[in-house]
Amino acid sequence: MHKYSKEIPFPETKFFTSIAKLEEKEDLDSVQSIAFMGRSNSGKSSLLNALSNHRGLAKVSKTPGKTKLINIFRTKVGFNLIDLPGFGYSKASHKEHKEMMKLLEGFLNSWKLLKVLFILCDSQREFPEEELSTIEVAMEKKIKPVVIRTKIDKLNQSGQHKVRTEMEDAMNEIGVPFRVFYISATTGRGIGELREFILETLGIQTKVSKVEP
Repeated sequence: MHKYSKEIPFPETKFFTSIAKLEEKEDLDSVQSIAFMGRSNSGKSSLLNALSNHRGLAKVSKTPGKTKLINIFRTKVGFNLIDLPGFGYSKASHKEHKEMMKLLEGFLNSWKLLKVLFILCDSQREFPEEELSTIEVAMEKKIKPVVIRTKIDKLNQSGQHKVRTEMEDAMNEIGVPFRVFYISATTGRGIGELREFILETLGIQTKVSKVEP
């Protein structure tokens, strides 16, 4: 197993490539991968930047719905972080939206070593039925679904309690528990815990090697 200090950015992530069609993936899916999906204002780019401690890693657009490609980032220890196209809350036409959804579905069906699907949702919005369906689809395909409620710093204590209750209700509706993280890319809340979860899930050792005096 790889060893590196948890103080090192996670762990030296860099942009690798983008693809528009799954036919272009070649052997990109031959290494362990985790993917991030969510609506266009869910904060995917901000989260990727916070995870990697690299502000400019993923471009944060002021215009929702700009990302229509599958963007692949690779860490120094060899696994992929995949930023999937955003859907909903964008100015994309119905045809473009349909094409993006088809791309997402094809990705889930064909990406060989996809270990975790992170489903992002802004904490200031209700958790949509479409995301609930995505959780169920991931489970059917033996992919671990994990929900990330972003921008949790925007809510007061009452609002945060409401979001947690909402996620408990979602688990009851599906009938199977799933992991939920409450994150703020702005304050860093939950980022360290999420990093650790990813590395543990992928079987990458996070213990810091002893440094001799």
